[in-house]
Amino acid sequence: MTGKPRTKYANLGRCSLLGGLALIVSCPAAMAEDRGRRWTLEDIVSVPRVISMALSSDGAELAYLERTVDIAGNQTLLVLYRLDLASGVRTEVARAIAADQLEAIAGMRAWNVLLDLGDGQQLYQIDSGASARLVLASEAKVTVGQAEGNLFAVSSLAPHRVGILAYDWSPDRRWLWYAALKPGAADTRVQFDSEVTAQKHRRRAPVPAVVELRLRSSTGEDTLIATRPTSDRLAFYLAATVRWGEDGLRYFVETTSGTKSDESEAFDLKFTSLVSTSAGTLPGLPSVDYLKGPHGGQLASEGTGESLDLIETGPDGLKHRYGRYGFYVGDPRSAANWRSGDGRRMVLGVRTTTHPRYGLAVVSKAGVRTILTDKSLSRCDFRADLSWGICVEESLSQPPRFVRVEPGSGRITRVLALSARHEAIAPLKITTHQWKNRADHIATGFIVWPRDFEKGQRYPAILVTHGSDADERFADQDLQWDYPVQAWAERGYIVVLINDPSPRQNPDLMPGYAQWRSGKGPLSPAQVQDSAWIDVVHMLEDVVSQLVRDGLVDRRRVGIAGYSRGSQITNVAVTQSSLFRAASSGDGSFLEPSAWSQVMRSYTAIFGGPPAEPFLENYRRLSPSLRADHACAAVLQQMATPLAGAIDFHMSLRAARVPSQISLYPGETTATDETHLFHIPSNRLAAMRENIAWFDFWLRDEEQTDASSAGRAGHWIEMERDRRAPCPALPVNSSDGPP
Repeated sequence: MTGKPRTKYANLGRCSLLGGLALIVSCPAAMAEDRGRRWTLEDIVSVPRVISMALSSDGAELAYLERTVDIAGNQTLLVLYRLDLASGVRTEVARAIAADQLEAIAGMRAWNVLLDLGDGQQLYQIDSGASARLVLASEAKVTVGQAEGNLFAVSSLAPHRVGILAYDWSPDRRWLWYAALKPGAADTRVQFDSEVTAQKHRRRAPVPAVVELRLRSSTGEDTLIATRPTSDRLAFYLAATVRWGEDGLRYFVETTSGTKSDESEAFDLKFTSLVSTSAGTLPGLPSVDYLKGPHGGQLASEGTGESLDLIETGPDGLKHRYGRYGFYVGDPRSAANWRSGDGRRMVLGVRTTTHPRYGLAVVSKAGVRTILTDKSLSRCDFRADLSWGICVEESLSQPPRFVRVEPGSGRITRVLALSARHEAIAPLKITTHQWKNRADHIATGFIVWPRDFEKGQRYPAILVTHGSDADERFADQDLQWDYPVQAWAERGYIVVLINDPSPRQNPDLMPGYAQWRSGKGPLSPAQVQDSAWIDVVHMLEDVVSQLVRDGLVDRRRVGIAGYSRGSQITNVAVTQSSLFRAASSGDGSFLEPSAWSQVMRSYTAIFGGPPAEPFLENYRRLSPSLRADHACAAVLQQMATPLAGAIDFHMSLRAARVPSQISLYPGETTATDETHLFHIPSNRLAAMRENIAWFDFWLRDEEQTDASSAGRAGHWIEMERDRRAPCPALPVNSSDGPP
């Protein structure tokens, strides 16, 4: 993907209005500079991602886990580093198949961490030695991952054996609470009803396994406290979210039946008896997102609009209001939260509302002060007294770097660049935007401009969507999946990274989203559909229409791409709108009738009931496979697993003589599957090449001469010849209204 040295192009202005109400703001998030080289696909695949970091208790060193790829070895790895902050010397400690929960040990220059170094995921300690030292092991007889004989779990890692799932030390380190994964009893009985329907989308039989919640004393006594099914998400993913007390602890499980529900149960346990006593049930999973404020209450962001209320609600229900701010707390993608030892001051990770990025808020009884720049502080750790900390600073145009952050002054100073490879790339021009659609709903996003942009020329455009993941993170897979955003810009595409209209900024959308999640509410299925899908399509249409009016985009060469939530929007967009001429939909099948038995609660809100009378018309109104004859776009589906709904959509498109291809990417062996976020580097590279070839073919009439199309270009030509009568011709590029 290398090319000729780029040429300078006209500056579009520091804060230019591109006209009309639909495009409210266009301020540069990053301006291209005449330095460095161009992007390659290997650059996109190899972007490092810090997933966990912890300062030593004396502040002299930083340990961190970096997700990286070994392209030659064709694997994704978790690498554990130690960084001496005085000298800047970085030392590699371990390379693991899986790693999690890196935590500093108080009073020592040492850390605990979960690593799989070949004997399954176990608990290790990192100190003055050159290698990790085993602290606690549990026989790793259960393999987690999408493979034959494995336990399925939400993960973007290769299949790996697990002994210790999670752990939590008491503050005095006298007690170690941990979750161990154990094989369950073999179940050879005949299964019935819900036991059978739960396996509809599984290619392999479920593996019996349980989670053991255990407590280990400082003298080595190890006690089994509870055994939970792996369907208990609090136990499986969070080791039951322990809260320590002076004479015992409280832990939380997801209802005693272990089914996925909206209820959890708390248990109290005394160190003297080691017996669990129920402390009552709670709606939802409050132990996961409880954020204790300086007044002892729960902190949350409330309200709607560009500014939200930061409120602390006490145990008595009284509310302390800190004011309205252009951010919200509690976003799991933000940099986490820290509390001073005396509880009087907090540093909170926040996400902003209008220019999506991550920053910090310093909260005390005296008020709130923000630490925000035009970049993101996406991962951090702070000293116990909150005097300073180390964060990962990044943006859409800046590779991740370590910086020192001082909450007292807000000062940020550079410490270390994580990737010299990515620092050598000349930044693309990227601008941040807010758009309005025909319903006056607001969406946020960014435009990535062609490297060699020339004013007055119209460009093909690709819209990339994934819920709310368009923000200031560097080539992040959460947003762009295996869509080569940067390579498209190098090839002359305008790439629009766009978020769904957020209910936080558009309060009239809130009831529809709430009903979709809960399955209950006063709205009709059509109103829920309009709120969560049709309105998003209108936003996409209106954004493109504005870019056409501004003379930037060729209306006849517009495509769309998205995975997961983005695949929903992509599939709905191409079957509701005649605007799009090419699409790439990633590993999704939601909204198809075949999924009814798996997501009945959501589908009841969206469609009213099962795909039969009297609800069938609601499916015809939205389900992509039932509207395939409305599609004008050539549709590529890239899959990690052969989901039934995706296959139905593909076959419906082919039956309607709409160009369609479905591509299934393999796992490491014939007995394994790729993960939802592809983790095999060769698959990521192949998927990006396929996307380049697909959009070049359908939007630019260019046939790739290399292996990008995997030898399928001839088949695409046949589909083009066989496609049904073309869709109505789009209007010429002029100042026309929405398509």
